[in-house]
Amino acid sequence: MMTRALLPMLVSMACLSNFAVAADGDRAAAEVWMQRAVESFRQIKTESAISHAADKLSHAHARLGQVDAAFQAAKRVNNPQLKLYALTTTIQAAVDADQSTDLMVAEARLTLNGKEGSFNDAAMKNLLRIAETKQKTFPATFKQPDPPSFEQLQMAFDAAANRREKLSAFQPLMMRSLQTNSFDLLERAIEETIKVIEQNPLPDQSSKFGVYGDAAEIARIRVANLQIASKLAAEGQNDEAARHLALADAVIDPLPDASALVKWELQWLRIHVLLQLNRMDEAIQHLNTIKTPLIVSRAAAEIAAYQIKNGQVDAGLKTAERIGTGLGSGENQGTVAISLFEHGDRNIALQYINQVGETDEAMNALISLARHWVEAGDTARLQSTFDSINSPTAQTHYATSAAVFLALRDMKNGEDKTK
Repeated sequence: MMTRALLPMLVSMACLSNFAVAADGDRAAAEVWMQRAVESFRQIKTESAISHAADKLSHAHARLGQVDAAFQAAKRVNNPQLKLYALTTTIQAAVDADQSTDLMVAEARLTLNGKEGSFNDAAMKNLLRIAETKQKTFPATFKQPDPPSFEQLQMAFDAAANRREKLSAFQPLMMRSLQTNSFDLLERAIEETIKVIEQNPLPDQSSKFGVYGDAAEIARIRVANLQIASKLAAEGQNDEAARHLALADAVIDPLPDASALVKWELQWLRIHVLLQLNRMDEAIQHLNTIKTPLIVSRAAAEIAAYQIKNGQVDAGLKTAERIGTGLGSGENQGTVAISLFEHGDRNIALQYINQVGETDEAMNALISLARHWVEAGDTARLQSTFDSINSPTAQTHYATSAAVFLALRDMKNGEDKTK
């Protein structure tokens, strides 16, 4: 464990003991966590890990208004596109603080030189726009227009004269119905929309995202049944939840794999609802039929967390092996880690987070965990977890994330006070 100077320790104790008391406390705590992130960053040895951590540090420093620190971190990023993005965020922070951006623009030009391309050129153009216009990013003070009322959304849906209009009106009505638990009305809208699709068929259309046709369109509408089922299950209305699950379940497996995006969402939500209904064996059976690694990873994490919560720690860790190392795996490992800390043995939880690895993706597990402790307001575990992380790379990402989420909460608290 690294040695810290006495002053940061005293500041940390003073700030973190009042973790959830006031916005000012969140801001001070965020700055302390940034100090810890910087201390850990200095111990990273691998160049790729240094670059990735520097990218995160730069954005976090900029969010806290620490312009010089953000600039120094941005210069350590070796990926040209990420470096331009980090410099853009730093320049915005400098503009907000009425500081010069000349050195940052010069660094950006040097970074772009010889590495031009559509993405880098677009990033550079945006960077220069911010530097030249010097437009500050202050919260908007104008009042947002009121959204349509529930009655207006219902009238628009009922008045829809054709398939296109009906589908367009269904989505906002669905969202508002779920927000207000207006399940009877939403179920009527689901069945009416599906009937319109069936009475007005269209040929399948192919794109880079797969084949999308009437079967996929109907399945997309049935997603609402799964969302209703989830809310009902959360309220203990299991019979009604199971009925809505059955309505959606009938369209999932027959849906062709070519309708990838819709099928993935349905597969994931089905497992989520089954776990809410304590039908774990069925959830595992469906997991075994999923072919897409991204969805397997997410579903495996959900099932593993459920098993751990219900005292089946060994089974949960075995299921967690199916999370893999691909896209999304880090956040999914974070889900398992949180369940281990909340419902399992702390030593096993620490062992788990210390073996996730140091890849860019794996660091998302640490980010998820830090966010969880911040949102839970659990100062003690936010600190004790950091102290038990072995890797300087992981410590850096964890501490940076703690700082960012504390800063976000500070900003939210400030906005709430002005309302």
